[in-house]
Amino acid sequence: MASATAVAIGGSFLAAFLQVLFDRMASREVLGFFKERKLNDRLLRKLKVLMIAVNGVLDDAEEKQIAKPAVEMWVNELKDAVYEADDLLDEISYEALRPEVEGGSQSSADQRVKEEMETKLGEIVDKLEYLVQQKNALGLREGAVEKASSQRIPTTSLVDESGVYGRDGDKEAIMKLVRSANENGKRLDGIYDAKLLRTFLPLSEAWLRNQINVLPVSRVWPRNEIDNKVTHDLFPRLTRLRVLSLHNYSNVAELPDSMGKLKHLRYLNLSATSIKRLPEVVSTAYHLQTLILENCKELVELPDSTLILRSCKDLIELPDDMGRLINLSHLDIEGTKLSKMPQHMGKLTKLQNLSDFFLGKDTGSSIQELGKLKHLQGGLNIWNLQNVGTAPDALQDNVKGMKHLKTLNLMWDGDPNDSGHVRHVLDKLEPDVNMEYLYIYGYGGTRFSDWVGDSSFSRIVSMELSRCKYCTSLPPLGQLGSLKELMVRGFEGLAIVGREFYGSCTSVRKPFASLESLTLSMMPEWREWISDQGMQAFPCLQKLCISGCPYLRKVLSNHRLPSLTTLEIEGCRQLVTSFPRCPIIDEIKLDDGFRHLLLRRLPSGMHSLEVDRCYSTNSIPKEMEQIGCFLTTLEEIEMENCDSLKCFQLELFPRLKILRISKCSNLEFICEHEGPLEDLTSLHSLKIWECPKLVSFPKGGLPASCLTELQLFDCADLKSLPEHMNSLLPSLEDLRLFLLPKLEVFPEGGLPSKLKSLYIEDCSKLIAARMQWSLQSLPSLSKFTVGVDENVESFPEEMLLPSTLASLEIWSLKTLKSLNFSGLQHLTSLEQLTITDCPNLQSMPGEGLPSSLSSIEIWRCPLLDQRCQQGRGEDWLKITRIPNLHINGYKIHQP
Repeated sequence: MASATAVAIGGSFLAAFLQVLFDRMASREVLGFFKERKLNDRLLRKLKVLMIAVNGVLDDAEEKQIAKPAVEMWVNELKDAVYEADDLLDEISYEALRPEVEGGSQSSADQRVKEEMETKLGEIVDKLEYLVQQKNALGLREGAVEKASSQRIPTTSLVDESGVYGRDGDKEAIMKLVRSANENGKRLDGIYDAKLLRTFLPLSEAWLRNQINVLPVSRVWPRNEIDNKVTHDLFPRLTRLRVLSLHNYSNVAELPDSMGKLKHLRYLNLSATSIKRLPEVVSTAYHLQTLILENCKELVELPDSTLILRSCKDLIELPDDMGRLINLSHLDIEGTKLSKMPQHMGKLTKLQNLSDFFLGKDTGSSIQELGKLKHLQGGLNIWNLQNVGTAPDALQDNVKGMKHLKTLNLMWDGDPNDSGHVRHVLDKLEPDVNMEYLYIYGYGGTRFSDWVGDSSFSRIVSMELSRCKYCTSLPPLGQLGSLKELMVRGFEGLAIVGREFYGSCTSVRKPFASLESLTLSMMPEWREWISDQGMQAFPCLQKLCISGCPYLRKVLSNHRLPSLTTLEIEGCRQLVTSFPRCPIIDEIKLDDGFRHLLLRRLPSGMHSLEVDRCYSTNSIPKEMEQIGCFLTTLEEIEMENCDSLKCFQLELFPRLKILRISKCSNLEFICEHEGPLEDLTSLHSLKIWECPKLVSFPKGGLPASCLTELQLFDCADLKSLPEHMNSLLPSLEDLRLFLLPKLEVFPEGGLPSKLKSLYIEDCSKLIAARMQWSLQSLPSLSKFTVGVDENVESFPEEMLLPSTLASLEIWSLKTLKSLNFSGLQHLTSLEQLTITDCPNLQSMPGEGLPSSLSSIEIWRCPLLDQRCQQGRGEDWLKITRIPNLHINGYKIHQP
């Protein structure tokens, strides 16, 4: 058993490691990847919650594992799960960075990657859920032990190779492997199988001297035995490596191109080796943070034309003699921590692609040096423009000669000492008229240079002006004839958007003639938007987004926007929603506390309406009828956090296809209507979530002949489902009922015959009356899920479920003791059986399981787990024929 000291260090390392994972889960790469690839972000949130849960008991586990082997085993399993999570987050981050570096669009391979990652994430979540479930059984308590010291184990990627924290046991294990391998003459064969190895470090001479009496030095691999063949054979197999040091391995003269497989590599130390060149594949190690080439006396060649250091997050400085790389054509340093460029960057006259140029304060290359790089093309970010000096030679036309540059980002940091000087700097940064994308951040002047918005920039298609908080007016951007996308953010001193915004346009040349998307946000003093007085601006505008403008009262109220399809307004609480005329509007989103929301003024013709956080006390009920008469084209409505909504008059929207109502705390009725309703033939989906006062549906039923999906979640007062569902909802295929404590029975006549999937969770009264469900009358039902109940001891009862069922899920039935063979034997179509969180389930049915079963999954059922152990469990023979068998996330391989 490990010593107390080793255990404490290991536990501290795990706690620090978890903190790193929390940071990574919130990183731009991971969150962006989930959003762009449409991954299931609920799994990511669940992963975070579970890690918080285990993190809370780590201190107690560290203390108890010294004396309790079961706790030690729990900690080891936790380490495995956490390392798997780290590997997966690493892969997600890698895949997020890859298209940024390599370019290109998504492919079928990307879809496979997405599916694989979701599967892996689900398996990790399930493992952590199991461990969280076990912590109570092991008696682990949160905050049970006070740490003797608050000192944390270092988490930096700058590895101190003189001491590897908490790895004494691993060192001993490695040495046993070395001893055995040497004695058998196999050398590295054992390491080839160590596919999960994360760190490869040379053992320090001091440590070897301490081991001299135990292990002869001749039995350790001498440094001169690690050569090119070893690196070619070994390292491509160790794909989980984070840290690789070949320090002082003088026989290593080259690195294989197959090192490109080391996706997770953070730290690469090649110091004092004999390498002659750094292979191009090092550029694909997107996570690489530290590259050490000290004392590489044979090194004569960096990648001769391309140096990609993108996302080397700890890189703070380039070599002083960078100017000697006169053949360098591509330098990508995006995502580094550089704050200045080396001297003499202007000598790199063959540079065609330079991602970033950092201006140091009184050190490094000046903006003059940048001006010498006339062949730059693509995109360029210029950082720290506040450091440009006031000397006359510092203010030359530095960018105008770069005729092939298409994208330019100009960035200041901090408040200006002299707004006139800042304006002069911007004057001299005028780019060539071929520019297509222009972004200006943190500009500290009170007005922009004349070239910003000049009509000569006829090719600009996208522009963003951000955090220009001292500007009191906008430049004449309406003159930019090709501008399609415009974002204006963080103008804290702007009170009026006036006619200067439109520029010197005429009735022939309309302002913003090509603009398709306009975003105006975070302007706390903006009060008025003066229109163009009949110049017919924005003829092509399709999307208008306004947010964080709390004093703005009107939005182009007398304007006609003939192409607008999407309008989003958030955080504009003083806005009186007298909207512009939008004949083809399709979607409107209104968010965050409108005090003067006048829904009757919404433009006609739109298909989608989303209202969130509308706290107006009377507007919605009073105007609902007027909306229904006026907005006859609405097909999708989502209402959330609208406390004034007491009744949604569904009958007023005959074309409505999708209705989602959530967190409307005072909603009581759907269609409070006297007499029978007309058939709502367009309605396909109805979801009502977290409406605690919802009492009932319309008397006589809900006639929606095309409704295919109905979801009801957390409606505490709901006592009944719509009447006559079997006849009035003939197309219903998916019915999901969650947390409905007062719902007792299905309606008279039963459920619709076309129902394919039925999900019932935490509906205690309904589950208690399950023998009245009449599911045998549902010839299409193929999937059934039941969960969260504490009064079911045996399930399913005889003839409860139909023989058509192909998938059965049972979860969180805490008192379930047995599976009823008489209720399972007639399920001749059953293929998938999933049982989760049933701690008292004792065994599989003595008579066996349906012969049609091809897949069984068992999660967190400790009594059943024991009986299903491969080869020796009492129920093993009952399940051994099942081809796909998983227990707690692990596939059981059949003999």
